[in-house]
Amino acid sequence: MPDSDATSDVLVLGAGVSGLAAAQRLVQAGCTVTILEARNRLGGRVLTRRGGKWPVPMDLGAEFIQGRIPALFKLAEQAGQPVVEILGARWEVRGGQLTRATNRRGRAERILSKLPELGPQEDESFDQFITRRVAEGAPAEAGDQAKSWVETYDAADPTRISVRALVRERLAERKIDGERGYRMVTGYDGIPEILATQLSSDRASVHLEMIATVVRWTPGAVAVEARTPGGVPAGPFSSRRLVVALPLGVLQANPSEPGSIRFMPSLADKEDALQGLEMGHVVKLVFAFKERLWQKAFPDEVGFLLTPEEPFMGWWTGYPLYAPVLVAWAGGPVADSFAGLSADQRIDRALDSLARILRKPRGLIDEQLVTWDAHDWTADPFARGAYSYVRVGGMQAQQVLATPVEDTLFFAGEATETNGYQATVHGALFAGQRAAEEVLNSLKAA
Repeated sequence: MPDSDATSDVLVLGAGVSGLAAAQRLVQAGCTVTILEARNRLGGRVLTRRGGKWPVPMDLGAEFIQGRIPALFKLAEQAGQPVVEILGARWEVRGGQLTRATNRRGRAERILSKLPELGPQEDESFDQFITRRVAEGAPAEAGDQAKSWVETYDAADPTRISVRALVRERLAERKIDGERGYRMVTGYDGIPEILATQLSSDRASVHLEMIATVVRWTPGAVAVEARTPGGVPAGPFSSRRLVVALPLGVLQANPSEPGSIRFMPSLADKEDALQGLEMGHVVKLVFAFKERLWQKAFPDEVGFLLTPEEPFMGWWTGYPLYAPVLVAWAGGPVADSFAGLSADQRIDRALDSLARILRKPRGLIDEQLVTWDAHDWTADPFARGAYSYVRVGGMQAQQVLATPVEDTLFFAGEATETNGYQATVHGALFAGQRAAEEVLNSLKAA
């Protein structure tokens, strides 16, 4: 590993999928790259638990490959890791009644399919769209279901999320068979791991537990100051170009907050653009049981269960793997309501809910429980949320955030993906690759 003040062609802030994808492409093109990562591990918002009492690997962050994504499938193949399509029936519990959902959005699709194609200067919140549709005669219940879906899937507040962005998201999903979902059997951390193994040791270095604090830059030159978790100053790390692959929540953090970063000179356009985006929040809990105790409650193999009236609005199994594991999920404003609760209190609410759903005594649920785990992404200073969404009127702001500055500062991360794939791992991958190409073009022109 080079000295902390060594110069490289490109500095990359963040060793999540986007930062690693950018670094991999830059190294492939012959650049020297230094990656600064605040955590003690690679992967960012990809975090896999395995071993111990877990019968199969469990992902505490990103878990699904949303649609047919050749780039992710290829990386999984290179890593020698199998990918399986998520099968099993989809069910919904509402008013105590169990009904089959025809697709992953269930009955909410009746409203979602009517999202309007707005003009370039038009936008409205999803809540405004629902209110208008109900006034025009759409069932209020369908509107409520659609809002629950957006809260759960997009981790968004319906009063704040852009309808234009939702339309773009749906169009993008159609191109990749977004209704189909896949899972890496051995854990999603295989993706950042294979990207890291493709970094040439003589051209790339990774500094873990290196928290970037200040970026000083002039056109064609960057110096990043950093510190260790113990507060010891490090750097400056210098380069000709910088790729910022940090989560939106970190970029939005106040300067006094842990994990925040300052740009000197400041980036007024970027600061304004950050106001057009929002970090969605999620509470995700993973459980292992002695047996698949839910099996007898359903007439066939259940994959997903929508429970919009419960504290956790969605549950899923490991199917097609026959493992006694369950995941509980809450997103958007519902997730926000968990903010003041401890991990044990969140677990207690989830198990109470599961007992009601399965119509089993809580004591039986507790007796069957083997282990559980979770990661609080909202409280994590290096994430500050789960993934991003576009606020009303924020489409142009997202483009501004993704735009390079003086051919010196380049921006990656899922929040900068402007083709409808933000908030996903493949969106992060595409954004990292796009930023790398922008860097390479700038170097050629220099």
